[in-house]
Amino acid sequence: MNRIVVIEDDPAILRGLADNLRMEPYEVLTAADGSDGFRVVCEAKPDLVILDLMLPGLNGYEVCRQMRGRGLETPILMLTADDQENSRVQGFDAGADDYVSKPFSVRELLGRIRAILRRSARAATLVNQKELDEARSIQKGLMPSDIPQLPGLRIGAVWQPARVVGGDYFDVIKLGESKVAICIADVCGKGLPAAMMMSNLQAAVRAHASSGMKPAELCSRVNRLMCANTPSNTFVTFFYGVVDVETSQLTYCNAGHNPPVLFRSHAWAERLDFGGGVLGLFAEWQFSDREVQLMPGDRLLMYTDGITESQNAEGEEFGERRVIDLILALGCLNPEELTERVVSNAKEFNNGNFEDDLTVLAVAVE
Repeated sequence: MNRIVVIEDDPAILRGLADNLRMEPYEVLTAADGSDGFRVVCEAKPDLVILDLMLPGLNGYEVCRQMRGRGLETPILMLTADDQENSRVQGFDAGADDYVSKPFSVRELLGRIRAILRRSARAATLVNQKELDEARSIQKGLMPSDIPQLPGLRIGAVWQPARVVGGDYFDVIKLGESKVAICIADVCGKGLPAAMMMSNLQAAVRAHASSGMKPAELCSRVNRLMCANTPSNTFVTFFYGVVDVETSQLTYCNAGHNPPVLFRSHAWAERLDFGGGVLGLFAEWQFSDREVQLMPGDRLLMYTDGITESQNAEGEEFGERRVIDLILALGCLNPEELTERVVSNAKEFNNGNFEDDLTVLAVAVE
């Protein structure tokens, strides 16, 4: 319901306006002088102010100037008994948006009110869309646009939020000439709140990732930060691994995330599910590492549940089994092609109706 503040010193006009507006219905607050009216506007943050120009205390022109000086962009419809052009121009210069001359038709006044509120709603929509577009651009910039590659290792990824912004996260961090960190995460929730948590997670991971930092220790430190700085009902599933190309070893910790699948060159798959619980719930949780020896021809696929939990028209989920069967059939593809094929197969399965953010990250050992 739109909220309107009426500032008018004539008791009969004030009462009549308030009664007619409440019948529309609008929420109506009233004031009989300019100083009190300005206070009500500052406290109530209305959608529209109807303002008589000739008021005791602060006059209508001063109320307009003080509202605009305070940064309040609330539309102002001025009421004036003086229909001279100079008075109207002075009102517009002070910050009013429209005017009605006294005596006025209630029907015309209501029509002008509806028109002002429609314009205001359209302007707010445009501003919100611009802010969302900027947020998406910022979030996209947090993802690695140029994925670092190491000799003997090739990495590709696809990231697609369900809305303008989302809570999925992946990163590829070069830790030296022979080591690279790979991680993927899914923040509980969607939209702007999840995106804000995602950016906090990315900052924490980047702050602690180093060549000498074990994945379990990184998960422990990030978990403590998340517990200290996020709401108690929010959590993050997270997988963090470090590949050393000199030793062909992957050291990883899985903090409650969908288990990445390591596809061996001799056509069998291993789920990487060792590590600990999700991040952000209990600061004292312990995490552990596991080392895996990599071989030429191996493929590692990491993904969020936007892939596996997407559903077709019958409510059936795409599921982990389809992902595994698909990679076993297409394991010879490079990581960029592999991630695109996973997404395109899920899209074909659910007719393009992804209800959650999705991320797919693939690593090939050459």
